[in-house]
Amino acid sequence: MKKILLSCALAVVSVFTTQAQLVPNGDFETPIANSQLPKWLVLSGTLSQTTSITVNGSPLISPSGPKFVVLQNTTTVGIMQTLKFPLSTRPASLKFAACYLPKTTTTEAFGFQILMTKKNGAQTDTIMSTLFASGAGTKYPWVNFTADLATYYKSAATPDSALILFITSVTTPTQGSSLLLDDVKFSANASGLKGLQSYFSEEVSVSPNPVANTSEINISYQLNSTSNVMVDLYDMQGRLVRSIPQETVSYGTYNKSMSVEGLPAGMYVCKVTANDQIQTSKIVITQ
Repeated sequence: MKKILLSCALAVVSVFTTQAQLVPNGDFETPIANSQLPKWLVLSGTLSQTTSITVNGSPLISPSGPKFVVLQNTTTVGIMQTLKFPLSTRPASLKFAACYLPKTTTTEAFGFQILMTKKNGAQTDTIMSTLFASGAGTKYPWVNFTADLATYYKSAATPDSALILFITSVTTPTQGSSLLLDDVKFSANASGLKGLQSYFSEEVSVSPNPVANTSEINISYQLNSTSNVMVDLYDMQGRLVRSIPQETVSYGTYNKSMSVEGLPAGMYVCKVTANDQIQTSKIVITQ
């Protein structure tokens, strides 16, 4: 499996956008029965279903529904996949909520593979077979991901079935690395796709950067449409250290000030959430 994974082209996933259709049991709300998760198979590692886990001393719940699943490495890579299910469209993207907790944060990345096929007489044609990787490092707290599929179709045919596979590590497995998953969806049809909707006009910027821990930062972002916006600052352990309450704002450019007074020197991540889309920017705080 490792050789297969490393031989595939890896593509970084981007941030989530529009409404989508759920894959079978993609919300993971159906209870596990007889150690089996309905509509899914566990190929290696361990899988559990829960409503909350404790990370860094704080409870972590899913933003998408009461239940989610935790796929974990043992001595092998954790791998789970859907059963093959019917599909009658050419989705533009695959979307899901994930929280990734690797033991080796600087090198490990999770991955996922999408296979779409179409029955053609006595043979089965592959319409798409593509592996994506998240990029190394912790993805915490929950992050909404989108894998753009439009450029990966091998033909103009519409698939009649699909299969999705998630992998906790695309490199050498480290025991205990975990991938939390929820709300796995396909987006609208890829035919005539001109690009996925974005609530942001451009990347979020934070200044000054670096910034002294006796000062404040200015967070600038542009919106394409009315959005519910939250601004949060996290340390590299994933702890929320500063926050600006959610507000509903319309199209335009916004600048928000946030005090960093008293925070320890180090690297931080500023996260701006507009509806279900996230933009992040790393900043350095100095003494």
